[in-house]
Amino acid sequence: MKRILHLATFTFMELTHQRIYQTITIMLVVAPWLLLIPASLFMLDIGKVYTDFLFMLLHLWLLVYIFFLAAPLICRDIEQSICQMFLTLPMPRSAYMWGRFAGLIFAILLLMLTYDLSSFFAYQYAQSSWGTYVPVGLEYNFILGTALILLPYLALTAVLFLIASRATGLPETTVFLFSVWLLCWSLPPVLAALNQPEVIASTPDWIAQLLAIVNQLLPNLSSSSISLQLAHMQSFDTALIVAYCTHHLAYAALAMLIAINLFKHRDLS
Repeated sequence: MKRILHLATFTFMELTHQRIYQTITIMLVVAPWLLLIPASLFMLDIGKVYTDFLFMLLHLWLLVYIFFLAAPLICRDIEQSICQMFLTLPMPRSAYMWGRFAGLIFAILLLMLTYDLSSFFAYQYAQSSWGTYVPVGLEYNFILGTALILLPYLALTAVLFLIASRATGLPETTVFLFSVWLLCWSLPPVLAALNQPEVIASTPDWIAQLLAIVNQLLPNLSSSSISLQLAHMQSFDTALIVAYCTHHLAYAALAMLIAINLFKHRDLS
């Protein structure tokens, strides 16, 4: 456990000293205030529209983090044999994988904290400026939403480790990871369309079943229902939240366990 924590701390420091990480941090401080400008154009729904904008930006910067910080870090370790420096300490390959994963999560949580704090004060300003158009308590709904929406991206980060454990380099990892991301976003609307009678009549059953199985194997990145409910101040079923969190945490853990098993049998010479 000590080795995992040491590597996680090293990974965190390595990430936070990169210019792209620092740029994202500054953007997350400034962006919530800039988004107040377009949101103010929707007078009767400022609070809802502003929350939707913030959730949209949340998806964007999480994606940037995974593709431009997490993926290059892991692929560089394997391509340039940097991981062997840690493995010769000695450190088990499982500890290396968990340490890198934990460090990436620590770094993403710092970005999330920055984003939540800036958004919280932006909400306070909006409530003082536009009164009832921005309901009181909406900022807490947003913070809850960021925590819930983060979980599928933690699962996607675990998928990154799963792909990188066997991929030959960054280009291959990026292609496969992008394919997974694209499927995560495209399959839910396709499955929704398959529920319509006219589509069901023209679609073979095996295609619908295949798409449903593939969708079950992927994390739900859109979380559109969560964003909608939180933006409209609708109540949540506690049991559904617990099931949602359990599903994505278990998904991430399982993906990491498979990635570690594959990485153990990889020839790094």
